[in-house]
Amino acid sequence: MRPLFTIRTLCIWSSLLVLLTLSGCSGNPEEKKATHYKKAMVYLEEKKDKEAIIELRNAIQIDPKYSDARYQLGLLYLKNGETRQAFEELQRVATLDPSNFDAVIKTAEFYLLSQKKEDSRRTINEVLKQAPDNKDALALLANLELVEGKHEAALAAIDKALAAAPGEDRLWGIKGRVLSGKQDFAQAEQALLKAIELDDKKMANHSALAAFYAERKETDKAKRTLEKMAASFPESPYPFLQMASFDLANNDFAAAEKHFTQALNADPKNGQLKISLAEFYAHQGRQEQAEQLFKEAIELGENKEDAQAKLADFYFENGKFDQAKVLMDQILANKEKHAGARLVRAKFMIRDGNHQEALTLVGSMTRDYPRWAELFFVKALAHSNLKEVRLAKESLLEAIRLKPGFGKAHSLLALLLLQEGEFETAKKEAATALKINPRDFQAALSLAKGVLFTKEYETAEKMFTELHAKVPSNVEVLGSLGLTYMAMKQPEKAQQAFDKLLTLQPDNAKAFTFRLQLAQQGGAKQQELITMTENQIGKAPKSGGLQVLLGNLYLSANQPDKALEIYQKAQELDPDNPQPYAMSALILTRQGKTDQAITEYKDLLAKQPKAIGAYMGLGSIYEQTGKRDLAKDAYAKALEIRADFAPAANNLAWMIAESKDGDLGEALRLAMIAKQQQPDNAHIIDTLGWVHYKRGSYSLARSEFMQAVQKQEDMPVLRYHLALALYGEGKKEEAIKELEKTLAQDKPFQEKDEAAALLQTWRNE
Repeated sequence: MRPLFTIRTLCIWSSLLVLLTLSGCSGNPEEKKATHYKKAMVYLEEKKDKEAIIELRNAIQIDPKYSDARYQLGLLYLKNGETRQAFEELQRVATLDPSNFDAVIKTAEFYLLSQKKEDSRRTINEVLKQAPDNKDALALLANLELVEGKHEAALAAIDKALAAAPGEDRLWGIKGRVLSGKQDFAQAEQALLKAIELDDKKMANHSALAAFYAERKETDKAKRTLEKMAASFPESPYPFLQMASFDLANNDFAAAEKHFTQALNADPKNGQLKISLAEFYAHQGRQEQAEQLFKEAIELGENKEDAQAKLADFYFENGKFDQAKVLMDQILANKEKHAGARLVRAKFMIRDGNHQEALTLVGSMTRDYPRWAELFFVKALAHSNLKEVRLAKESLLEAIRLKPGFGKAHSLLALLLLQEGEFETAKKEAATALKINPRDFQAALSLAKGVLFTKEYETAEKMFTELHAKVPSNVEVLGSLGLTYMAMKQPEKAQQAFDKLLTLQPDNAKAFTFRLQLAQQGGAKQQELITMTENQIGKAPKSGGLQVLLGNLYLSANQPDKALEIYQKAQELDPDNPQPYAMSALILTRQGKTDQAITEYKDLLAKQPKAIGAYMGLGSIYEQTGKRDLAKDAYAKALEIRADFAPAANNLAWMIAESKDGDLGEALRLAMIAKQQQPDNAHIIDTLGWVHYKRGSYSLARSEFMQAVQKQEDMPVLRYHLALALYGEGKKEEAIKELEKTLAQDKPFQEKDEAAALLQTWRNE
């Protein structure tokens, strides 16, 4: 049988194919790019976005200056939510073809959304120079002026736009917002009603009016508008969603659930609605229902990765870290730049202590998503954990600006303000967080502490008692309740609170300090206090903090050898605590055994060159004996071994600050390192405050000293430093009160005579 293709015919076919291929590659570039563009337009009509994108990219590859193709590509990216790529393309079009006003205006819109107001204004003006009556440019200018609070300029711009297009409902909507910003509410309402009159089929017009009424607290009008909106658009879920949003703002959770459910009934295949209802349930603590809805959203397949990321975040927030990680890794394996999954990754970084990595990741994301409040909250968490309080507060304020109802952001801000001694503001933020989420325990605790620190003791007692009933094993609540009873002069109740705390956490040295104070106030003698402490150590033998307390008691009982033995034990148990080093050095110096101690430390270093404790001991002895340069050198060598060793950083920072012409910048760096490592150590907080004070930063110093006083009220030198900072701020009366409290404690401290003389001077000024 004769074959269908001979060798000869195969060769002929091969030649023809080569010719066809060559002829296809040799076309005119202008014709080729036009062909790709035309194909893209066909795909767009057929709603085949991915294919259209490929053809437009092919056209641009042939001619990078093909502005029409870039314009269409930018619009496609915008449609698909790829904002960064959309901005890049439209910005390029605006450069290539300034006559494409739509591209130029959209570029200006991107600038405005990114808070680049000057760039936005410059770009808008480029259009208005060519077309002074361009309504879209004028509308955007009105929005820009409104954002900057220039209401008259905004009104002038929108009125000019309306003169060019009086029948455009969108412009009346903008005018309504401008007039509302001017607080001309009657005219604002009329403008918004005019927008509906011009186009009552556009849901956005009804939505804007409802939002206006909601902001004005005109509840009945807002409800009527939303109900009318729901009746006009029965197949749309959005009127019900807006009703739910209104309900949440008024803490009407039952009504919110009803409207969320109605929205989902209107569009049961809408995955985003399922996610919204799931988030509502999660907020209400109904975790099983939330999880089920997240899973249903994933099964719908629409924006599957987004739904998976939401579920991963839900798992993370509920402590199901393994499940969260599996989902996160799965998403990122398919789509490495997925924003929701990367947000969860940033949270994992913070959980694992990689705060700087989290900041790098979130920082890159905020450039692409400048209006995503959650990113700024995560950024604030990382800064807070790094003890960068100012940066944390800035990030939280931005998160709240973007999302005023962001309860977690208000709650964390309240906590930071509380730590800085801004008690009244802290109370307001905590109250706001609780209004948004009544189940926010941290906000409730912060509010109660704010009430305590503003000396509203009866209210504080009631609040802490209620919290204790809900979480009876929370030591922070018990400690705060104990402090409240101490302030109310109810020692028996205070003792009960601290005893409960110590049963739960026997190594809590801070709580035991207050317990000793109560015993001393009740008439306990020194030996009784020693016995109490030894008994407590029996319950927590590995507590370095309790050992320090015992050493202090033996020293006060004039038993320095026993105290020295105990301080050395404390150093072994808690090598990061600077106090036992300093106390050991003080005893050895008083006993005249400095040479012996120095020899022992040097012998130890000969055997163990990286024995940080030996350098700390040497530093303390040199400091006590006035050999400041040798002390600094010892602390510096400790830091060479471990750059973030808090005791060495703290002591060296103090010595530099006290030196004539000392490098206060270096002292600040070291003090901040120390506080970052030990944020609750009163001595370290005091050092940072003292460096701020020496630098003339009195408000920062006052903030640190207030924290130190809160943590260790029985140290008069801390109040003395606080008084100095208050005086430096010009708060003379408050400074005098603090000095009076300092001297009323009737406890010895090195600067006591100086403080008494200063008090007299201030009173006579």
